[in-house]
Amino acid sequence: QSSIRQVNKLGFSGISIAKIAKVAKVSPATIYIYFENKEDLFTKIYIDVRKKMGHAALKGLDNNTSIEEQFKLIWHNYLTYALAHIDVFIYREHFEQTAMIKKIQQNDFELFNYITDLMQRGIKEQSIKNLPLTLLTSFAFWPIITMLKFHFEGRITIDDTLINQASSLAWNAIKT
Repeated sequence: QSSIRQVNKLGFSGISIAKIAKVAKVSPATIYIYFENKEDLFTKIYIDVRKKMGHAALKGLDNNTSIEEQFKLIWHNYLTYALAHIDVFIYREHFEQTAMIKKIQQNDFELFNYITDLMQRGIKEQSIKNLPLTLLTSFAFWPIITMLKFHFEGRITIDDTLINQASSLAWNAIKT
């Protein structure tokens, strides 16, 4: 948590293991027991953040429901989690703008794999347009990031009604 707060406050280049250790009230040597270096620390935090966000997004999903219902539940869960964990969302956004992201394998994440499978199933069942997955996911899920940014900037207030409206718009963009 100290690392996340410091990165969000100072950015990746403005932070050191010593600063993190001081805020966390531990010795820098203690951090080096668990992490090789600063990049290793940041990367492992990112992986942990992604896994937690993914787990939250997939909460309560039932493969017996329609693809549309699963899609909208992922939307709702992800936004609700991000709103409750602003620091985590901001850290993720910062990390994804660094060169460190190039070392991350997207298919290591449960949410990425679930969405990929959901989209492919939707294409096969002809409920989702037969387009490249990168295009579909861009129109389906990037609006979540934009909405969260607007929310944190005070330009909109995200609530269940807005989530439902937005997830319907995103669904309409990809459905057949």
